[in-house]
Amino acid sequence: MKDKNQLSVLLGVCIIPQIIAEIKEFYNNREEMAIKEFYKSNVFDKLQNPATGLWHLSTKTLSQIFLAEATGQVIEFPEEQS
Repeated sequence: MKDKNQLSVLLGVCIIPQIIAEIKEFYNNREEMAIKEFYKSNVFDKLQNPATGLWHLSTKTLSQIFLAEATGQVIEFPEEQS
């Protein structure tokens, strides 16, 4: 995805709401806390950069990567497949 505006729309409409829905259980169903922590994460930082290609991963995979980060585990970002 080349256009950062297109990526922003994709993230805001399709990807981030699904990730938040999947991770809010980790925060005792406190959606506001899940949103706050996700936006502070390294995963979000990399997700909004089109060059990383993370936007093409499933929301389940992105949620698992986020939860690994949130629990202090070493996070590994999958290589983009060509």
